[in-house]
This record gives sequence, C-alpha cells and structure tokens, in this order.
Amino acid sequence: MTDFILETFYHLPFWKTIVIVAFALIGALLQEAGFWQRVLTFFIGVTAAVTFTQPLLDFFELKAAFSDATAGVLAMSGRNITAFLLRLSRDPVKFAELLLGVWRRNK
Repeated sequence: MTDFILETFYHLPFWKTIVIVAFALIGALLQEAGFWQRVLTFFIGVTAAVTFTQPLLDFFELKAAFSDATAGVLAMSGRNITAFLLRLSRDPVKFAELLLGVWRRNK
C-alpha cells in the first residue's frame, strides 16, 4: 500500500503536490479539533485530491491548466467533509462502524 501511495506522489508534478499539501494543511490547522482529528482530516484531504482530480477533469472536460486549482479545491473539500463527519458524531469510531455496517448490508 505504501508503495502505491509513494508511486502516485512520484508521478504528480511538484507544484501540484505543493498545492495539495498546502490546502490540506491549511484546512487541518484552521479547524477546532484535536491532534488526531487534524491528522486524519489532512490525510483524507490529500487522498481526495490525489484520487479525484483527474477523474473530475475528465468528467467536466476541463483543460490541464485547471489541474492545480481542482486539486486544491478537492483537498479542502475532502478535509471539510471529514471534519463535518467527525463533528457530527461524538464517537467517530462507533460512527465509522455504523457506516461500514450500513454499507456492507446494502451489497
């Protein structure tokens, strides 16, 4: 798994990586949360940006010039969604178990 993540970041352009990390870090530092919640939201923001930037560009048929901006928006959006879900549930572990249970039951 670690090799896949490192390989993915190796193929990203340098400035795109900087934009993704900067937006996810800014979002994680500006929220009112504990250390581990900040770490979690940072990594989920980075993962959302790395995973969904190219599919979103393809779906909306955007030019490659919009790649960095799209990655930044996705980094902030992924972080915001995670922060919202963590605040929604007072016990994030129980909420995650409930969510996985519902998801597995529907398959």
